[in-house]
Amino acid sequence: MFLRKHFGSLARASAVSALLVGAVVAPSVSAVAAPASADGQTSVAGLQRKAVISGTFTIRDDEGWSAGTYCRGDIEAVNWTETSTGPYEWWRTYCGGEIRVELHAFATVIDAAGTLEFGLDALFFEGTNDRTTDLDDEVTGLRFQVPAGQSLPYTVYLKNGENGGKDWATLNLNFTNTV
Repeated sequence: MFLRKHFGSLARASAVSALLVGAVVAPSVSAVAAPASADGQTSVAGLQRKAVISGTFTIRDDEGWSAGTYCRGDIEAVNWTETSTGPYEWWRTYCGGEIRVELHAFATVIDAAGTLEFGLDALFFEGTNDRTTDLDDEVTGLRFQVPAGQSLPYTVYLKNGENGGKDWATLNLNFTNTV
């Protein structure tokens, strides 16, 4: 809710079918000051890196008229960064007309070698339509440090506990730090 209210001017993904991915990439961040990252380290002003969250997803919607629907696709969320803001929405997708999965992330350069610290919150909404505000599962506070030119894999599992866990999402993510 907070993000929608305060970042309502972010570009919205066009309507997509259950098998297509919508992407929202926030505008690039300029270096005005060097704020501390989540673990207290200071970002390095002027050292810009390309932060990429990529991978694949599988979502199962097993409720209502779309019971037994599987949605699969690719994740590609890119942001040029040097200082930290957010987390804000980097990516979202829909499944079965009633599930929405969002990735809220940040990345910041934390040293002169160009190491990036990624932060990630994954949100799973399930309700009567894909605009629901019914948050059924979340994985929050994930932090990863990725050296320049490297990638780090991580899998996120989200599950709706309200109907016995039959609605779920698996996100196979790669956090990549490149120029």
